[in-house]
Amino acid sequence: MLLTSIFIVTIVCIIIFYFWTINRLYDYFKSRNIPGPLPRFFYGHNKEFWSTKTYSKQLQEWTRQYGSIYGLFEGTIPMYVVSDVDFLQEIYTKQFSSFHSRPISRIMRVENDGKIHLFRATGKRWRYQRDIINLMFSTVKLNSMVPLMNDCLSTMLKKLSFRTRNNNIEINIFDFYKRMTMDVICRCAFDINSNFQNTFHITNLNEFEELCETNTDQIPIFQLSNLMPFLAQPLHNFLFCLLAVRKKTAELIPTLRKYIREFPVVCLINRIYEIVDLRKKSLSKSNKSTDFLQFMIDTFIDDEITDDTVAQLRSKALNSDEIASNIFIFVAVGYETVSTTLAYCTYVLATKPDIQEKLFNEINQNLSDDIDNDSIDDVETNFSYLDMFVREVLRMFPITTKAMARECNITTTVCGHIIQKGCIIQPDIFSIHYNQDLWGPEDPNLFIPERHQRNRRSIASMSFGVGPRNCVGMKFALMEIKMCLIRLLRQSRVLPGEKLEQGFKCKERLIIQPDAIFIKLEKRKIEKYNSLSPGLVD
Repeated sequence: MLLTSIFIVTIVCIIIFYFWTINRLYDYFKSRNIPGPLPRFFYGHNKEFWSTKTYSKQLQEWTRQYGSIYGLFEGTIPMYVVSDVDFLQEIYTKQFSSFHSRPISRIMRVENDGKIHLFRATGKRWRYQRDIINLMFSTVKLNSMVPLMNDCLSTMLKKLSFRTRNNNIEINIFDFYKRMTMDVICRCAFDINSNFQNTFHITNLNEFEELCETNTDQIPIFQLSNLMPFLAQPLHNFLFCLLAVRKKTAELIPTLRKYIREFPVVCLINRIYEIVDLRKKSLSKSNKSTDFLQFMIDTFIDDEITDDTVAQLRSKALNSDEIASNIFIFVAVGYETVSTTLAYCTYVLATKPDIQEKLFNEINQNLSDDIDNDSIDDVETNFSYLDMFVREVLRMFPITTKAMARECNITTTVCGHIIQKGCIIQPDIFSIHYNQDLWGPEDPNLFIPERHQRNRRSIASMSFGVGPRNCVGMKFALMEIKMCLIRLLRQSRVLPGEKLEQGFKCKERLIIQPDAIFIKLEKRKIEKYNSLSPGLVD
């Protein structure tokens, strides 16, 4: 009886202590006089984020209510939501060493360190990976990719021309961009002709799209690990065992294989490992490929890399796991970001014909006769209005908010605010991109490419990130986007479809995507401007 009483009292004390600790954690912002909506016990503000389809719009709404710096909680973890650009300048550049890592799901933190890619890497591991991958996106390397991009673009344009041979045909251009983008990635990353654009139903592409549709914030096991970090390791082990059991069951009972399908992310990673292994075996051959995978393999070392050995690494070296994981993130992120940006660009072209004609005139006057051999410098130098157009699209339709978040690695002071280690800094991208003080005197709600002729603070545009940890593939992405728009507008006039006139809905996971962009294409009569004798050229 005594033991039972002691046990009950102990349990009650533990529960009381737990509740007291949680409530004390929720005083973090209150004790600092930082405003914000009241958190829910245990959940913080996660329930609001899980229930809303537009995370970014929710942040923007709260910014209007609470100001440029306010506090939220991911479970019990404090999160500063910031649209003050001076504060963010400290985070991304001046105090980068204190905020160099991204916050990631707790269950992902217990993964094998050897498989950490650039997006997740921190400290010295991030630095040496970044140095290597920066070389991969050099101007010389990107120029060698231009013919590959043009091949993929030619295939897409032929498909578009065939599908829209009747001007009244309405198409979802987003689907074409997805296939073209995946084609470009396969050619540039693996030197593989994927055939994604020539076959409408492709199992691998459908599985990959299913992977991109996955929102880990909506998966219960991920939600639980974020709310109760001490369960991250057991939950990770459970997930690993579940995958192993599924795989073994399919091997032992063949009749169940059609019912037990590999998760898309596992399928893609396994395929990448197969490609890496095959390529490594052919290292001695003289006819090496010039793709990104080959570049990484040329830096290959056959050792496991740990944080303790990073400092002793020879320069320009990646191990096998890092090669595969970085190729995976290049495929996953590159596919969504470029196709989504192109979709938004096309929406603007269809709904703003005057801007479309300005772009067409610039393209017509500056496009070289040998478009296949145009370099990245040619595109950057000769098409200034196109550059402003793309920048304005990215300002009005930022493709990510979550990827810009940073985690405080060491307690520090930023603009008078003491930020504890472990806190999250989440910029409110939409509030920054629509800030009259940053983007005036023109109305920031209007699409005006010419606003980018003015010198603006670099922190005011966060489409590709800011500071040392900005998007490493930015030049590659912009090159692909601009080349696609140049060739599309040279061939066709973009008109709005009936469905597009009703607008479009967005869905947000890591990337903010439109559901569809319905347009019509009208074939242009090809014109070529000659400075000595202006006129039409057949």
